[in-house]
Amino acid sequence: MKANFHISNSISSTFSLNNKVLFVLLSVFLITTTTVSTTAYANTNNGRDCFEIGIADGENHPFNQETFSECEDGYYKGFIKGCLSVEGNTIDVCESATDA
Repeated sequence: MKANFHISNSISSTFSLNNKVLFVLLSVFLITTTTVSTTAYANTNNGRDCFEIGIADGENHPFNQETFSECEDGYYKGFIKGCLSVEGNTIDVCESATDA
């Protein structure tokens, strides 16, 4: 009887170990997926590329603080590029246009 108990206990601990490994792998997958999704969202604004939105705003519109808050670096770089494409604008003029 003791031998049977030992075998079933061994099977139970192996099953428990498999569940733990599966749980860890699933957790890593979910964390990675969430991080990638968040990074992708930071580069888009309602499905539009933040850099492209920044270029359009830099050419024809004032710096949009709300869009910058959603997009950050991509929007800023696009805005500077669009602003510099306007004849007569300098880097100082374009950077000062981003100050809120």
